[in-house]
Amino acid sequence: MLDHHPTARCTTGEHYEAEAPDTLDLAGRMGLAVNALTGVWDPAERWALGFVVDFSRRPAVLFPSHITDAYLNIPPKFLEALVVCRLASGNAEHLDVDREVLRTQLSLLGDDGLTYCPTETLSQFTEPRPFSEVWGEGRLLLALSMLAQVDDDPRWVEVGKRKIDRLLALTREKDGFRFLWKGRFRPGETVPLDADEPAKGIEGGSLADGNPVFSMIYSVGALGHGSGLFARVTGYEPALELSRGLARWALARMFMNDDGRYTFMHFHHGLYALMAVCEYGCAANDRAVLERVDACYRWAREMGDPLIGFYPEAMPGSDWYLGRPGNTVEICEVADMVWLALYLTRAGLGDYWDDVDRWVRNVYAEAQVCDTRFLDHIPEGYFATEPSQRSHQDTRDIPQRSVGSFLGWMRANDGLTVTKTEQGPKLSDHAIMHCCTANGARTLYCVWDSIVTRNGDEVRVNLLLNRASPWVDVDSYLPAEGRVVLRIKDASKVSVRIPEWGDPWEVRVSVGDQRRRVRVEGRWVRVARLKPGDQVTLTFPLPERVVHRVIGEIPYKLVLRGSNVVSIDPKGIALPLYEHQPTGKLMRTTRFMPQVRQVVW
Repeated sequence: MLDHHPTARCTTGEHYEAEAPDTLDLAGRMGLAVNALTGVWDPAERWALGFVVDFSRRPAVLFPSHITDAYLNIPPKFLEALVVCRLASGNAEHLDVDREVLRTQLSLLGDDGLTYCPTETLSQFTEPRPFSEVWGEGRLLLALSMLAQVDDDPRWVEVGKRKIDRLLALTREKDGFRFLWKGRFRPGETVPLDADEPAKGIEGGSLADGNPVFSMIYSVGALGHGSGLFARVTGYEPALELSRGLARWALARMFMNDDGRYTFMHFHHGLYALMAVCEYGCAANDRAVLERVDACYRWAREMGDPLIGFYPEAMPGSDWYLGRPGNTVEICEVADMVWLALYLTRAGLGDYWDDVDRWVRNVYAEAQVCDTRFLDHIPEGYFATEPSQRSHQDTRDIPQRSVGSFLGWMRANDGLTVTKTEQGPKLSDHAIMHCCTANGARTLYCVWDSIVTRNGDEVRVNLLLNRASPWVDVDSYLPAEGRVVLRIKDASKVSVRIPEWGDPWEVRVSVGDQRRRVRVEGRWVRVARLKPGDQVTLTFPLPERVVHRVIGEIPYKLVLRGSNVVSIDPKGIALPLYEHQPTGKLMRTTRFMPQVRQVVW
């Protein structure tokens, strides 16, 4: 039974009117994401999740990919994302959807604490049921960790502890680490006496059990991340033990090189295992582990395009990558890289604020579907003429329900993939895969939470992005002009980080109408003697430059203003990117300060 709205407290706080520049606003983007996060479900099929959006047909189609993503792996991602997106934006729309999906997830709990897919739904998928999936268990631990921080219901911690205990019992110890011999489990299953690390494909196994290395990475990723965060939020020692054992497994088998090199064909799954190791390093305050993660991050950063944040689905150099001319990016990889950059920077391992700034302003921001007008401008001949043959497809107002989603197959200049056929150019039948929507929406919160931070009596503005905070509201006019305005609420000292393209010594600072002398330390401009109600204005030159890059094996000419790509040549065909530049004009907006100030992520 669930007789309340667990995410409702996220929308409780202060809403106030303000004038802010028409530039990138992550809180607003998360408010849009709530629309997509609540628009993918099928109540008639026990709240199954539709995973893929196909824009190549009229009407557009939403359909589930398989049982695992419909009930186990992706719904917990959406629940986690809903908590943080509502917390940052205050969007209270469709709270009933959050509750019904949570009710369903609770109803799928087995006697052993694991979540098992239902047996009576989505009849087109015929694989034997029920089963649980280790990836889904880890993702639900993340959702439970978020819910435990915003809702007083004790069941979130209780359910999480039951899961940890069962999953820990399913692991085995070896050479100082813990391993899972497979990724999918049946009710009542026990560990074989001869269980060892995956060595060959497992018939009837999980999505990743066909490949031993994939099975290991798959097991470490979500479960290591989920157990590590659960340990940090609750202090539950068995969760830390599970996180530690899985992290050591990944360090022994994948991330063992001091220079950070690792080999794995799927960029996102490799990065997610690295995130799990990072989560353990932070939970245990293990500096050596975090230094290895930092080396891996710096190596992975060069495996895509670090200027704009283009990280492809296939790891460069792999047969998968080499067999796909014009490789596409899914936003999962970009979100993972942003998360790692934030964690490592905030843990003091490196200074990666500029990585975050470039990637969020470019590929990340361009990947979100903010409206559906682009569909009206695609040539009619690009659409398929034959009806979709997908089973259990949904065509009810899919474009509008997709607003706030993140695209899954982007090129550097185009949000949709166009392929050459005998009938001429045609849209791909895959435009959005909703793993990207969940990962993209969740990590936006991590960026939003990091824009402004406080350390003692000093408030730091780490990223020149719009943000309302308890201490200072930030109005950023970038990239329209080189100006940032700080509206002081509760901060006597503010330090502002100037991005890599700017010279801190060229920044002019005024408080009200008066020029103010400031202290410059490295990239930081420090302003003191502030009081509530002060308005601090920083102005600085905003350079523009032309860059030629080969991105995804295709050459492009980019024009950048500051960190922002403001034009790209050649232009995209179906959904051209970088077409709608921020104007910087002041607009009336509603800002939100949540009652729950912050969650551990």
